[in-house]
Amino acid sequence: MARIVCAWEFGTGLGHVRRLLPIARELRSMGHAVSVAVRDSLYIDHSAAEGFETFAAPLLREPMDANRAPINSSDILLSLGFSDAPALGGVLRAWRSLFEAMQPSVLVADYAPSALLAAGFAGIPRATVGSGFALPPPGNPIPALRPWMPNDPGVLKAVDDRLVACVHAAAGKAAREIHDAPAVFHAEAHILCTFPEIDPFGAREGVAYVGPPASDEGGLEVRWQEDAPHRLLAYLKPEVPYFDSLLADLSGMDAEVIAAVPGIDPARAHAASTGRLRVYPRSVRLEELLPMASLCLSHAGSGFVARALVAGVPMALLPLQVEQYLIARRVEEAGLGALSPPHRPPPRFGEWLPRLMASEPMREAARRHAASHRGYSFALAARQAAERVAALAAR
Repeated sequence: MARIVCAWEFGTGLGHVRRLLPIARELRSMGHAVSVAVRDSLYIDHSAAEGFETFAAPLLREPMDANRAPINSSDILLSLGFSDAPALGGVLRAWRSLFEAMQPSVLVADYAPSALLAAGFAGIPRATVGSGFALPPPGNPIPALRPWMPNDPGVLKAVDDRLVACVHAAAGKAAREIHDAPAVFHAEAHILCTFPEIDPFGAREGVAYVGPPASDEGGLEVRWQEDAPHRLLAYLKPEVPYFDSLLADLSGMDAEVIAAVPGIDPARAHAASTGRLRVYPRSVRLEELLPMASLCLSHAGSGFVARALVAGVPMALLPLQVEQYLIARRVEEAGLGALSPPHRPPPRFGEWLPRLMASEPMREAARRHAASHRGYSFALAARQAAERVAALAAR
């Protein structure tokens, strides 16, 4: 039996926990002792309720002047707090103390770069899991996040060098093996819980694609109610500025619409549910809904996109940040959906969405692509990820 620590530091929303906990359950079922360190108090309670030894992850504080348009993965870490070497040093020491107390055989890191570094300095084998965004594409300097824009290799290298200098200032002699920025992201195994075709940086070698171990646990049981000409399934955030106009357009469409909006006030969700539109203030279970959907509308989160892809449902995507935009571009390039770029006026939803639902080429492309994933099991993905972690512990 091995002791395994699963850690999550950066990123928001349900995706990280929905990726980590199924893997943690599988590891536990294999006889391993699993502890979880997460960034969000809500999920501390959730993890502890499942019987896992649970800790609050040591966290960096995001700088007040954080760069809102980082140019590569090194720049992202600097904008998340790695630029503050004394603070980074404190977080690394906190992780080291946690590891000394727990003596893990393996660290599983879901966007947990300071835990990844601390484990490396302590000689603990490491596996990363994620959608692919937290692991930069190969290259030195680390390539730009937006390759379609002009990028100066000298600027990229300067950002990488700054990251390396901050790590050395924070960790001292422990960082002697960190010679370049790619070494900051190094792990003994990289397990990508996504499909190669929606990897934000494109299909790559040297990683293991196991697919997303998504989970519907806690979701509402909802069914389509009528024989409408089209059915639209949406996962949305209520804080986007165009949310009210989007709901108004959804309520007026010639389609049955189910919209899951975690975080919306329940009274507001009830008031918005009119005609063929039903708005729910929490997640919904997808197994019965997706196969009969005509279109999926979302912000291009990797888990929901993967579910729609396996089900063969075209997508309308409204990305809110760069990871989602990169995923949405991959979907659009494959002919499986359409995106509305962030930081631009949103489309006229009452025209855009019906046009996408009526697109036979898009429906056919989605069906054809889904055939390549026939038989895929989300539960099996968690097992495969756990087996790779366990193999690392057995070395």
